[in-house]
Amino acid sequence: MTKNRFNRLACCLLLLAVLATVPAEAAAKPEREEELAVSIYKQTVRATVFLTSSYVAGPAKNTSVGTGFILDESGTVVTNAHVIDGAHHVMAQLYDGQRIPVEVVGIDRYTDVAVLKLTGFTGKLPTVRLGSSDKLSIGQRTLVIGNPYGLGFGLSTGILSGIDRVPPTVNFMEARVPLLQTTAPMNPGDSGGPLVDSEGRVIGVTTAVLAGTQNIGFAVPINLVKEIVTELKTTGRIQRPWLGVAGKFITQEIRELFVLPFTDGMLVEMVARDSPASHAGLLAGDIDVVVSGQPWMMGGDIIVAIKGTPVQAVQDFLMVLKLLRIGETVDVEFLRDRERQKVSLTVSERPHEPLAPSARSSELQHPVRQHPGRPGRLSFEAGRVEHPALPGTRTKGWTTDDGPR
Repeated sequence: MTKNRFNRLACCLLLLAVLATVPAEAAAKPEREEELAVSIYKQTVRATVFLTSSYVAGPAKNTSVGTGFILDESGTVVTNAHVIDGAHHVMAQLYDGQRIPVEVVGIDRYTDVAVLKLTGFTGKLPTVRLGSSDKLSIGQRTLVIGNPYGLGFGLSTGILSGIDRVPPTVNFMEARVPLLQTTAPMNPGDSGGPLVDSEGRVIGVTTAVLAGTQNIGFAVPINLVKEIVTELKTTGRIQRPWLGVAGKFITQEIRELFVLPFTDGMLVEMVARDSPASHAGLLAGDIDVVVSGQPWMMGGDIIVAIKGTPVQAVQDFLMVLKLLRIGETVDVEFLRDRERQKVSLTVSERPHEPLAPSARSSELQHPVRQHPGRPGRLSFEAGRVEHPALPGTRTKGWTTDDGPR
């Protein structure tokens, strides 16, 4: 055998050896991922609680279910506000089987975060590990731990599919802060549970899913939750500025269809009773229509600037509101009957009691309750006027005057 033939044979044998290891390594990767998911679940589920909330409405009694997680050994629990809001009694079932009552420390409906206190438990409580939501990357693995449909503690997995998401639909009953988006499936009963990273650290609190989609769920970032928990434990409440308006931002399609003034701004669709906006005389629309499947309330004022700052999109609006202070007087510029007008109003504190919800439904659904829509709108589809085939068309682009902390 010549030297060259020997070298070629050696190279072939080496290549075959390398190729032989590829399937083994490929098979080992899923096994490692499975082992990691199992390990994180076992570590975190012990500090997860199953919540049952009881409600009384006249002679009827109802219950809803959700999830929470334990922050410290004294029994502090974090969950969603909508899981326990309005309940006359809340019970927690720990992973070890204990069923104990809880006390409500504080509720922040604005971020959909609530803080509870476990009472009467025995033994040492396990706690979760908190991570940070400041340096996350789209594509990293996420895990949702909850109690879907009350069937028992469970796990779903996915990836982080979005950061700083402002969902297209928000109303007075939903979170109005930039959220984390995940593909990990969420089901009724998972609300308020931990969204966990691949290191087993909680990076968010699951809060809602986008109706009509597959695996688009949202969670409140854990760094914001930390701030809310600290303030609720200290004072029991969160103070925020409030104007009392809600609406949607005008699109090119709406502008052309209704021959609106060529301007960007928020079309006012609701003005809360006894709010700064109502006292200042801002007007909401009263013509209920549907355009390309999306409902609009036409005929209201179009807000174009607040405190001298143009508001042309949701992000502009939220940024301006973040800078407002309770008690200060600000100018609001708007269009009415094609004329630009200005009013002054005094910013007040956002009410802590639940506001009467608008008649509109939401495209966001909490994995615990759903809200019916409203039939009977006029529908504009490709220039035709018709009644929608199905009631309960869901709102898109809805925003309120509550901005991020």
